[in-house]
Amino acid sequence: MDIAEFKANLKSGNLKGWYVFCGEGDYLKKHYMKELRAAASGDDAFALFNYVSFDGSNIDFGSLAEAIKSPPMMSEYKLIEWKFAPIDDLKENELCALEALFSLKEEYPYAIFAIMTTADRFDVGTLKRPSRKATRLAAAFDILNFSKSTDSQLLFWLKKHFDAEGVRADAPALNTLIFRSGHSMEVLNNEVLKLCAYAKANGLCAVTPKEVEEVAAPTVESDAFALSNAVLDKNVVGAFVALSDLKQRRVDPQIIISMLERTYSELSSVALLLEEGCGAAVIETTLKFHPFKAKLYINAVRKVGAKRLAATLTELCRIDASSKSGGISGYDAIEMFITQNL
Repeated sequence: MDIAEFKANLKSGNLKGWYVFCGEGDYLKKHYMKELRAAASGDDAFALFNYVSFDGSNIDFGSLAEAIKSPPMMSEYKLIEWKFAPIDDLKENELCALEALFSLKEEYPYAIFAIMTTADRFDVGTLKRPSRKATRLAAAFDILNFSKSTDSQLLFWLKKHFDAEGVRADAPALNTLIFRSGHSMEVLNNEVLKLCAYAKANGLCAVTPKEVEEVAAPTVESDAFALSNAVLDKNVVGAFVALSDLKQRRVDPQIIISMLERTYSELSSVALLLEEGCGAAVIETTLKFHPFKAKLYINAVRKVGAKRLAATLTELCRIDASSKSGGISGYDAIEMFITQNL
């Protein structure tokens, strides 16, 4: 069963089955587990009797078997959920204990057994070459691998969320939000709610890039770009405001330096590709940039050129190495970098 089929079954009420929710799409895993929980538990008055939860590595397989066997109350189904199961950490005897439960699936069809695991605790392999443990689990479970959403999927999803709140958001605003707040759907969901609340409180019918920049929480990457861009623009106030924001969030200075190195390295790559006559489409494909990010970086590069970017990156690497070997370190090192390059 694939995810589309699972969604269709969820919509139709055909919930029967055992499932493993895995992959990097944490928001989607939690969302559909919540939907499954609501659909399987039945009436609120009996939900407590029709939902059993186990958590992490501390699981008693005997208790799990009893939960599967016990019948639902005033409902067609009951849900047994194992949250954050460390599948890859299971020892052979534990895996065998889990496999010993497989015979209960047909015997107790009202019991829906759903395992949710994180990407780092279950290597599912690929469709053509599943991992050894995925192959063993597939004897009883439908393995639903929720991958990270692409940028185009995120844009569509964000648009639906803004529409549901009755607030317009065009492509520039949505792209700005992804660049500023990152790709985590959990984070983006909170930012949409925050932006919609801000728009309604201020009598706005639409959210623009301006509101996104003012309201949405930035990632370290976007702040590092803001800092780098201010340095490229020789904008003293902008550079120190960007650094002040990072300080207020108590971001480790070494992380800031690493992100600056990454930003300048990417800018240098864009500059070299532009010098070779490459257009935006080639840059997007070669560097795996979202079109919005590519546009921002191309505009930044055209201000200064490859030579200055390469020199700045070299200086930044020198400061980084010096800070790790007893030289100026911490925020002082970053302030020195800003001062020397403005």
